[in-house]
Amino acid sequence: MTVGLQRAEGWFVSDDSRGFQFLMHARNKDGPITLEKVLAALQECSLSSERPTAKEGPVTIGEPISLSIDLRSPFPQSSLTKTFAGQQNLFDIVHALHDAVREVSHQEIVNTPIWRIHKSTSRMVTAFATQKAENVIDAGFSMDTQAGRLLSQSPIFLELLALIGTQRFCPAISEHPLARIYYTWHTPLTAPLAAVAVSNRISGTSQTGFIFHMYKRDPKGRYKGFAPARNLTE
Repeated sequence: MTVGLQRAEGWFVSDDSRGFQFLMHARNKDGPITLEKVLAALQECSLSSERPTAKEGPVTIGEPISLSIDLRSPFPQSSLTKTFAGQQNLFDIVHALHDAVREVSHQEIVNTPIWRIHKSTSRMVTAFATQKAENVIDAGFSMDTQAGRLLSQSPIFLELLALIGTQRFCPAISEHPLARIYYTWHTPLTAPLAAVAVSNRISGTSQTGFIFHMYKRDPKGRYKGFAPARNLTE
């Protein structure tokens, strides 16, 4: 994926009927890099770790993606966006999500928005999707504390890509210890600038700010999730 790659640019556009949409422009020697190509590459790659039982990684996603997920300090997402603890570890979570992702057909990827593709996983995973918050309220208990007896379907692409993305594109902490602030940006930016724009206002760049809370998924506060965000101006 990196051979001959031109610098990718991404930005958000506002759509009155669908909210904000994220757009990206990137290409390599073979032409434009589409979402379908990225997901196909993700399905092909292997996983490895020098510390597979370590709770916070690192986990290496092999070629053609070639990147690492590392939740150990001093990386900012260790405390700001980590949603799991207790008996879970990063390698098992990534492995469970990746196994589910690999089973999705190309036809399903083409015909269905990826954040709507829900599949069962071999173990409880992350909770970036706001549906998790609704499930806890509706069910009256947290499925994550049921010792594997209850497994719900997860939006697997959303969870895996969010786990990868929040490592570099990390929100900022608010005055409340469980509140997080982030910004969408409406000018095409390369990854290094976008990684700054997501948590800071940048002069000369059009941005929209949002705030959400990390909620506790169990009485001890070991497991957390992302609650729905609201506009900072509301």
